[in-house]
Amino acid sequence: MGTFGTGPFSSDGALDFLDELTERPPQQRSEALRHMFGYVRANPDLLWREYFPDQVVAAAAVVAASLPGGEYLQDDLAELSDEPNGTILPTSVPELAAPALEALLLVASPGGPWHQGWTAESDRTEAQLTCDGLTAVLLAVGAAGGRR
Repeated sequence: MGTFGTGPFSSDGALDFLDELTERPPQQRSEALRHMFGYVRANPDLLWREYFPDQVVAAAAVVAASLPGGEYLQDDLAELSDEPNGTILPTSVPELAAPALEALLLVASPGGPWHQGWTAESDRTEAQLTCDGLTAVLLAVGAAGGRR
């Protein structure tokens, strides 16, 4: 049985995604994320077959962790990866904030697929808080046009 939690990196799917991402050379990770977000946005009908909501949430969180306001995610990443200081991306990627936000909202907007599996109200609330935090970071940078 798989592990599912309300944090961005607290499911087996999210951890598998992080492993796959960190197997790539650091300079290729931003492009892999860009490709993923584009794929999610172009193929929403492939959700649950080609990709899963927890993977998209984790990918958005990796981007958010590299941005101002996303520092709170770096401790979790440091615990989960062998990367120095949990730095999955070698540099901040503000240009990925808007695509990450779009993909995140496709799978984890209120009532979206990521929220439908929670049976306890407390889990639904925590999952929404996770998404709200990621959305705030991505929106702050995306609203600035990807500029810092």
